[in-house]
Amino acid sequence: MMLMHLRCAKLASISYLGLLAIASTAAAAQDSSASDPAEANVSNAKDVEAADIVVTGIRSSLQGALNAKRNAPQVLDAISAEDIGKFPDKNVGEALQRVTGVQISRAGGEGAGVTIRGADPSLNRVEINGTTALSTTVGGGRDVDFRDLPSEFVNRLEVVKSATADMTEGGVGGTVRVITRRPFDNGGKPYLAGSAQAIYADIGDHMDPRLAVIGSDTFANGTLGILVSGTFENRNVEDHQARTTGWVQSRDLNGDGVRDFIPDIPRYVIDRLETRRYALNGILEWRPSDDFKAYLESNWTRSNQSVTSQYLQTGTSGGIIDTANTIVGPDNTVQYLRMTNNTALAQTSQLGVSYRNILGDIRRTTYNIALGAEWTTSNLTLTPKISYAKAKAYNNEINATAAVTGMPWLEVDYGNGQQAPKITLPFDPTTTDGINQLTVLRRPRYDDQSEKMAKLDAEYEPDAGIITSIKVGGQYRDLTVKSKFFTRTTTLNGFSDPAVQARIQDIVSGNAALGTSRFFNTGDLGFSDGYTGWLNMTQGVADAVGVPDPFEAGGCPERSGGTCQVFTDTWEVGERNFAGFAQAAFAFDVGPVPVSGVIGARVVNTKVNTSGFQSTSPGGGALPVISPVSYTSKNTEFLPSINLKADLIPDKLQARVTATEVMARPLPQQLAPRFTLDVVGLSGSRGNPGLQPFRARQYDAGLEYYLNKTSFASVTYFRKEISSFIQNTTEAYVDPTGVTYNILVPTNGTQKVTINGIEAGAQLAFDFIDVPVIKNMGVIANYTYSKDSGYEGKDFFTGDSLPFQGLSRNSYNLSAYYEDDVISLRGAYNWRSKYLLVAQGRGNNPEFGEAYGQLDASLNVTVMPGVAFFLEGVNLLDATRKENANSVYRRTIIETFGRRVYGGVRLKL
Repeated sequence: MMLMHLRCAKLASISYLGLLAIASTAAAAQDSSASDPAEANVSNAKDVEAADIVVTGIRSSLQGALNAKRNAPQVLDAISAEDIGKFPDKNVGEALQRVTGVQISRAGGEGAGVTIRGADPSLNRVEINGTTALSTTVGGGRDVDFRDLPSEFVNRLEVVKSATADMTEGGVGGTVRVITRRPFDNGGKPYLAGSAQAIYADIGDHMDPRLAVIGSDTFANGTLGILVSGTFENRNVEDHQARTTGWVQSRDLNGDGVRDFIPDIPRYVIDRLETRRYALNGILEWRPSDDFKAYLESNWTRSNQSVTSQYLQTGTSGGIIDTANTIVGPDNTVQYLRMTNNTALAQTSQLGVSYRNILGDIRRTTYNIALGAEWTTSNLTLTPKISYAKAKAYNNEINATAAVTGMPWLEVDYGNGQQAPKITLPFDPTTTDGINQLTVLRRPRYDDQSEKMAKLDAEYEPDAGIITSIKVGGQYRDLTVKSKFFTRTTTLNGFSDPAVQARIQDIVSGNAALGTSRFFNTGDLGFSDGYTGWLNMTQGVADAVGVPDPFEAGGCPERSGGTCQVFTDTWEVGERNFAGFAQAAFAFDVGPVPVSGVIGARVVNTKVNTSGFQSTSPGGGALPVISPVSYTSKNTEFLPSINLKADLIPDKLQARVTATEVMARPLPQQLAPRFTLDVVGLSGSRGNPGLQPFRARQYDAGLEYYLNKTSFASVTYFRKEISSFIQNTTEAYVDPTGVTYNILVPTNGTQKVTINGIEAGAQLAFDFIDVPVIKNMGVIANYTYSKDSGYEGKDFFTGDSLPFQGLSRNSYNLSAYYEDDVISLRGAYNWRSKYLLVAQGRGNNPEFGEAYGQLDASLNVTVMPGVAFFLEGVNLLDATRKENANSVYRRTIIETFGRRVYGGVRLKL
């Protein structure tokens, strides 16, 4: 408790001192600026006259977002930077959660992936300046991890929810456009800006640095512009979890005639990732005339993560339930579990507990380079572009696990405020008592994605007539995704060999430690008298045993060829796409109402080549035979679209109606000829090279009312009809030893999911209220309601229909701000209701993410032109994230990542 109080005091003192310094500086700056009353009155009069002309900071950001929304031909929402190198949030993903209809997933408390109108992150397209952003997901995905993309590079984020024919396909939910700054954004004026800040995370009591710099200038009489920016961050990312891996309905414990849900593998987790992030962005742009521009641009990111995640994991499969002392609570769910050892099992399968550490490192790298131009001659504009994008992920996972097998009993109590597992062992988990097995494994995985792209668009603008432009174009994309997996294990069993047992004790005693953080020292676990720490199997333990080399020739003699490469999880997927489009923009009047829009169609031909390996058992105890396999498939999609706008009241009230068809391709890992087994859960998965893409029709109808250059209100009805759905089905697989596994197989289902929803949003500046303080304030709010039908997922046990995966019925964002020439203050709260994670998880239960809300705030003080101090807080209410197996009494994850505070200075020359 003392340690927790010290950390809280440290966080409070840092926040208080920062606020005190900023407030005093702000007061001095305000006193100085208003020292002459007459001068102040003149200044105020000028400010009133220029109120609609010159804006900075938050209002500048809101105006940029408003203009992007109003002028776009599609249904679009945007977030703009407040200044050079100053974005409203520290993370691109966390910024996107402020957009209507967008929810995010988190990793270690950081925004990682985005869901748009209920569509999974892998069903959304992400572009950086029009170039594809590839995935670094381990195992081969399409979702983009936004944690590694620094917000300091960003000029504007756009979420496009309806499509036009000239947009690259791939977003069933929508397209996220990340638009970075360019050399001529501010008229080509030179500048140099940067920031230096410290990040404090109370969960691990860490103070970490973050640096950013961005500079731009023009040369050759203002025709050549160069922009270069870079960031560095060293973050100790940490989160703590109390998990129950699954809830199994296996037997009736209380005699009421209904089988009860019993917890499977309760465990505690402390995830630690020391993360170093580097990013570079460069743009060279040439504008010799108003009719021609050419550019060369590139982005590069690197994330190096050192992993030291620590688990206390029970092995309940080897125990016998003590029914006399086990209590069943609400929802036929065990509330208090007592187990005794099943000595009839083999020693390694008996009741036990493991102190497991995931070690090693994760390295993610992305880069892209693009060369393009825009040439206008008379009424014709040509825009050629070529690009190359690359994403690499290397997960060098090392596990060090010390196990106690043959443990006499185990107790797990869920009778607390959070229904969290309170684990009680027959010995102290901070000692080596009972440890009789030590395992070290290394299983590196290499994932590699690359895309080559070339396109040419031509747009002709007639001098007169209803048709305002005709645009045609073609695009070629060649995507390659590769994945290689290796694994090798060394195990020391001491329960039958005293010499090995002595060695195990020596290794653990000499190298194991306790964790650096008190378990769940932030958040709400539901109880405070449980274990605060357990043995930490450090890299020293792994080194003392000897980390096995999975690349050694003949290192795994139990496999074909003696190789440690897992060929059934080694594969390559290639996609070659040819697309062409034609669209026309038009404008005409219906009576007094101006109407404009874009109508067109896109045709896409895709050829998919997949290759991998299959394993065939010849029988007779012989090793499986590994042989290569390959598959080819192709499909052609026709994607029409129409987007209409009507100015019902010129410059004030605008209506939109859209109808579009969109598509998204299956995950590479779903297409790959791969096969994996989980020997613990008796489950597995395989790919399906014959999968067809997701297809959807979507419709929008909305009204947008613009009060002035800063304020607006909007409401949009949307409907999304998703067909050619990809779902996981289950098939049985019997291995050569006779063990049956449940294998998940992705298939194209016949179900058609329809999502209907309403998005409502408003941003309102109070500058029309001529009252001191209030006129400097404003609010931003949005709300999304979504309801699905047609999804065929059912609760395995009750048969009840389930909602569409990832879709929250309700979500909202609420922000309030105050801004004057010196002080900028903003608070933002984001909330979403529960959502389905998976229709059939471990134990066959559907699993849900519970409702979650988070409060963030920022304070910025400009002490002189070009110099500002800031203090920002993330998750100020210390929210705890939870998941469950279809009941709050069957919680599967309770996670805390604590608060983060950023404090620093921004400079601009």
